[in-house]
Amino acid sequence: MSISPRLLLLFATLVASVAGNSAGAAKPQKEPPVAVAARTNVLAVPFLNLGAEVSLGRHWSIGADLYYPWLRRVKGSEGMDYSGKCVQIMAGGLEPRYWFGGSGRLVGFGIGLLAMGGYYDLEWDYHGYQGEFVSGGLDFVYACPVFKDRLRLEFSLALGYLYSRAREYQTYWAGGQAFTEKGMAKDIHFVGPVKAGVSLVLPIRIKK
Repeated sequence: MSISPRLLLLFATLVASVAGNSAGAAKPQKEPPVAVAARTNVLAVPFLNLGAEVSLGRHWSIGADLYYPWLRRVKGSEGMDYSGKCVQIMAGGLEPRYWFGGSGRLVGFGIGLLAMGGYYDLEWDYHGYQGEFVSGGLDFVYACPVFKDRLRLEFSLALGYLYSRAREYQTYWAGGQAFTEKGMAKDIHFVGPVKAGVSLVLPIRIKK
């Protein structure tokens, strides 16, 4: 039995059409760009901290971070602090970033302009320093996806300038008043690393 060339051509066209549709169905859909990314810097533990970054297009984003005080005081049975130790820091920062990849996914290499400020109280054996600080500099960033981009690791190092006026104080009894002396304040000027981070990042996408 002979098969006409026209029938063979029709069969070949049908097979090609089915194969093309199957390939198109199997092709993964392109994920939408990241709209917001929430993060926390594990290097800052035990200070509680939370940050958020908003995408502004293919290359630009802006982020903010908040570091909440970690107050450490060892209290006795009467509820008084007999150790004279305290660590307390509250700080916040704002940072616009430029991402070199241009994918709008907030991954790869980036550079940011960091501005931070905050308050601290550091005490040891009833002697300590209180003060405010401001800092700024260039933040060098690299972010990579893990777990099929359900989570990310972000590495950052900011180099710049920090200024603080530290007020020295003395406490003479447990839980007592902090006494400062005139002329005991110190102006601190520092140039170098002003922030380092290894952050866990949760990307949030908005499907249109």
